[in-house]
Amino acid sequence: MRSWLPAQLSIMLCVLALTMVSPALAQESGSLAESTSEEVSEKATELMARIQEVRDTISQYKVMLLTASHEDSMVLRLQIDDREDAGLAAIHELSALYAEVERRGDHPELREQMAQVNELLAPQIWDLIGKTQQEIDELRAGRSGSSPMDLLELEDEIAHRSQRLDIIYGHGWQHIQSLENLGLDTTEQRAAFTSLLKGRVDALSGRLALALDRIGILKSHLKDVPGDADLTQRLIASRKSLENIKTNQFAMLALMDALELPAERYKEQMVTATGDISSGLLSTDVLKNLAGRAWGGFVAWLAESGPSLLFKIILLLLILFAGRILARIVRKAVETSLKSARVNLSQLLRSMIVTLSYNTVMIIALLIGLAQLGISLGPLLAGFGVVGFILGFAMQDSLSNLAAGMMILIYRPYDVGDLVEVAGAFGKVGDMSLVSTSVLTLDNQKLVVPNSKIWGDVIKNVTDQHIRRVDMTFGISYTDDIPKAEKVLIDILTGNDRVLKEPEPMVRLHTLGESSVDFVVRPWVKTEDYWETHWDVTRAVKMRFDEEGISIPFPQRDVHIYEEQIKRIDQAPVKRLGEAEKQVEQTDWNQETAPEAESDD
Repeated sequence: MRSWLPAQLSIMLCVLALTMVSPALAQESGSLAESTSEEVSEKATELMARIQEVRDTISQYKVMLLTASHEDSMVLRLQIDDREDAGLAAIHELSALYAEVERRGDHPELREQMAQVNELLAPQIWDLIGKTQQEIDELRAGRSGSSPMDLLELEDEIAHRSQRLDIIYGHGWQHIQSLENLGLDTTEQRAAFTSLLKGRVDALSGRLALALDRIGILKSHLKDVPGDADLTQRLIASRKSLENIKTNQFAMLALMDALELPAERYKEQMVTATGDISSGLLSTDVLKNLAGRAWGGFVAWLAESGPSLLFKIILLLLILFAGRILARIVRKAVETSLKSARVNLSQLLRSMIVTLSYNTVMIIALLIGLAQLGISLGPLLAGFGVVGFILGFAMQDSLSNLAAGMMILIYRPYDVGDLVEVAGAFGKVGDMSLVSTSVLTLDNQKLVVPNSKIWGDVIKNVTDQHIRRVDMTFGISYTDDIPKAEKVLIDILTGNDRVLKEPEPMVRLHTLGESSVDFVVRPWVKTEDYWETHWDVTRAVKMRFDEEGISIPFPQRDVHIYEEQIKRIDQAPVKRLGEAEKQVEQTDWNQETAPEAESDD
């Protein structure tokens, strides 16, 4: 910081010259008032005082550093950094003030003074950049041999100094802009700054690749020794270092864009290495280069691995084709075996076993084909297990239907084609899966019922048994001949070919109803003949009863009528009518006398 001293003296001379020239400015330029020249002088004096204060404060802090403790020295360095930024900002502001004065009039004396100041200031910024970079390098050198906890603190300090270096680079670029605003030649300064900037961008590019390699190695070690605290801490420190490098490189690439320097190569590295596709990195050239590189890599990979990959794909297709043929053969064999076997299985279970055998062969063929492509089956099967575990929680209702479907297949309460009543649905079983059962109603509607509702409720299978009893009731009049009617009913049953001899049909006098004497007729028939028998017997009973003179009575009621009640009912309307007429006459009288009452009042 000793090199600041001559610059401070030159700045003080410049400011004094500025304050002396300011009154003359007002006389030369009619657009500037006297107050404006006074404001310029006051501002210049204020900046000079601020720069002098910065110089004195930095000198005091440097003296204090000689005897300060480690923690106090860190605080003092931070304060020195802050003061340096304040001093550079004041100088930039002073340059902007001069540029405004120069814009309103030509002042060679001031131009010469400011040129001297800036010629002295530029090397100080370049030296400050070199000094800060050297501090960062010394900190990085301390990484080797550091404990994991010390390494984390070291990375924090490196990050702080690197951010400080970014700020100084920003001051360097601002200084060049200030010189250009003053109309001064910046060729030498631009060349020096560009050299420093390119050097740092190159260094950060190498450190970015090194940080990524270090992170990859630590991750690999952690796979071998999971849970190792030392490796975990070092991995955290390496990731901090990577984030710090990315931040620094972003700042430097922004400066390269400002200087219109080519930076596509570094931007490509940032995108490919970090996956960051922010707007500051992507441009037309970068996208074109990335696409070209990706296409070139794909072509190279295709040229190298294409023939073997093509052979593997053909082999996969052949395996799948052979697996499909084998699956069909297995399905046919299983189906034939189940038909010829004496095992009593439902049609639903047979269909499920046949389908499962086919799918099992196809899955095995697919796994063999994927193995030929080089796909590891272990992680794939483990992934299926994890997915199945997650789906098990997410699809609990479906799993309950699946479990119910398995119970239905095992216990066989019904089969395809059975006439059933399940969960409020009545019809024939059309199809069944492990999740649901399709029921076709008698009017040909399709109902899909979840298996869990079926298994959790009463299952009524109408066609499960080979024979059924037809329950019918026929009534005769109380005046008819009971033995004759009974003989007629027995003749009708014995004459029907669908009625089975065993079990023997039954005709019994069952109840003495209000209007009839009721017989129960209960023949046994094959299940498929149930309704035909019911209809035939009902028709035959009506025709035979008519032929034999046996009546089928209608419902009868005895109605008893008493004479006194009839008279009372007939007189009641007349009495009510007389009361109504009397009420109307009373209303008319009230209306006629009302005006007289009002006039009396």
